[in-house]
Amino acid sequence: MIVRTWKSLPRLVRFMFRNAAIGIAAGWIFLGMLLWADVGGLYSLIAHSRLGHVALFLLFGGFAVTFGAAGVSSAVLLGHEFDEDDTPDNASKAPVTELKPALVKVAAKR
Repeated sequence: MIVRTWKSLPRLVRFMFRNAAIGIAAGWIFLGMLLWADVGGLYSLIAHSRLGHVALFLLFGGFAVTFGAAGVSSAVLLGHEFDEDDTPDNASKAPVTELKPALVKVAAKR
């Protein structure tokens, strides 16, 4: 069911979700390394705080937003996955109609 739903999304939406997830995962790994190494006493400060869970929530959210956007933007700028992709998705199956000009009679007033 999830695979069918995923395949029914437009290709651009899948592209953005996939690269945002990669960026969020990279950001959370980086945050984990920062906390593990206790850079600047960050982990010690959070561990000894009464509201450490709030600080962790804000850190994880901030890193997710920052690195998720960086993952999508770097993938767009590098042009991944859209070079020679000829497989149509559901959004491109819309009927194509030929456009013709409409003839309108106008009464000239002079």
